[in-house]
Amino acid sequence: MAVQLRWRLRQVMASRDVWKGTELRGLLARRANFNLSLPSISALMNNQPVQMKTETLQALCTALKCTPDELYGVVPPREVSLDDDPRTSR
Repeated sequence: MAVQLRWRLRQVMASRDVWKGTELRGLLARRANFNLSLPSISALMNNQPVQMKTETLQALCTALKCTPDELYGVVPPREVSLDDDPRTSR
């Protein structure tokens, strides 16, 4: 089982009293000098991104005064023993 990442943008926004995409857009412009369209912000707020540019992640962290590990919750893989390895035959 692989490590799973959980996108937590809405939780981070709420913890900073930011509730709307327009508010986040304003913070991105003021604090990070970064412009993101409202449809793009809406997509980030409502869906886990499949890929993200480093520049966008840095801007979100700057605007929300957070770190990437706050935006991405990590679900570690379960412990795997050699017995669980399908390549091992007995």
